[in-house]
Amino acid sequence: MNGWAPVRTREDRAFRLVSVLVFAAALSDVRVSRAAEWSAEPSLGLTSSYNDNIQFTSEPHSSVWGLQLQPDVKFNGQTETLKVTGEVSATVNRYFGESGLDTIDHKVSVRSDYVAERDTLGLIVDLLRDSTLVSELATTGVVLARRQRNTYSAYPTWTRAINETTSIRASYNFSRVRYDNASNTGLVDYVDQSLAMGVQHKLDDRRSLGVTAYYDRYETDAPSSRANTFGFQVGYDHRFTETLHGSLTVGLRKTRTDVAILDLRCETLVVAGLCSGPVIAITAAESQQSSGYTLDALLEKRWETSTASVGISREINPSGIGSLVQTDRIQLTWLRQISPTFTASFAAAAYESRFIGGAPSSTESNYYRIEPHLTWRLSEELTMDASYSFAQQKYRGAGTPAQANLIYLSVQYAWPKISASR
Repeated sequence: MNGWAPVRTREDRAFRLVSVLVFAAALSDVRVSRAAEWSAEPSLGLTSSYNDNIQFTSEPHSSVWGLQLQPDVKFNGQTETLKVTGEVSATVNRYFGESGLDTIDHKVSVRSDYVAERDTLGLIVDLLRDSTLVSELATTGVVLARRQRNTYSAYPTWTRAINETTSIRASYNFSRVRYDNASNTGLVDYVDQSLAMGVQHKLDDRRSLGVTAYYDRYETDAPSSRANTFGFQVGYDHRFTETLHGSLTVGLRKTRTDVAILDLRCETLVVAGLCSGPVIAITAAESQQSSGYTLDALLEKRWETSTASVGISREINPSGIGSLVQTDRIQLTWLRQISPTFTASFAAAAYESRFIGGAPSSTESNYYRIEPHLTWRLSEELTMDASYSFAQQKYRGAGTPAQANLIYLSVQYAWPKISASR
């Protein structure tokens, strides 16, 4: 098989095409929003935190104190046919106890839906800068190093109602992820794209059934790795009572992974194991195929003042390790409204992560996290939060697991909603 390398120009053209579609949608939003009602909800948060292992490593490390300042604005606009919601926020992180940790994170998120007689066009655009130990760890259950990453994603959808009970849905998802200062960490930039087509049928007022087929293409920069996945899923949703709800989605997938490897070859005669002439480097591709199942099951129960849920899943997600990651997860959540101003919650999760082609098995891991949380609403504008979390990660074949304890106390002030109509 001939070697290959990722074609950056094709990826750049795809990203520019998505950007043009987003810009066109924004212009359309402006034109139709003349009769819209707009609102904005600004807020400002300040958090003090203590973390005894901010790098999440099993090596010797220091404890750090941190301060985070977070300005945030949520906005909403709506007409008879168009709804646009979004959020713009920034987080200024300053740490004491170890140098080189200060960062500025940001998030820009826009969601829009245009509803016609039978068709609904949706578009989600996210621009996110955060640490790998935040959203990536929560999704995959594994991260090689603490680094800042930039995520650009666009998710257009189209849904058409065939009749009162049946609809079809098509979607495309584009994501590009870039890491800062990733040398010697094993992290690589990547692009992930997926296409999906499905049918949703409403059996009655409480039950629905859906079938979806999808294709996913994952591609890294260096080391060169590419994975193509075909699969389908069947989903069932059942609202047993007004307070008990369950859903189950199962599927099958097949993945082909091509990894570019460097092979050194002697152009002339080899004598006693030594090359007598020039040595050339040849890039070849090594292919692997795998198959398996996917799963997403959720059961949620509500009481008058409490809500509890349990979820079990097996997901295939892109990662910065150079391959897709298969994550098995079980998650428990509980929330109780103790009083009109006081809320308590608890979350616990366990992950088992395995990689599909490309990555060595030594990077596979088990990850555990528990987090109790308290919220006190002091007034309509002022809220206080306190939380503790414990996390542990152990790589297969490694000795001492990485453990981290995090405590934080935050105060958030939200200004009254600002509304305007045109």
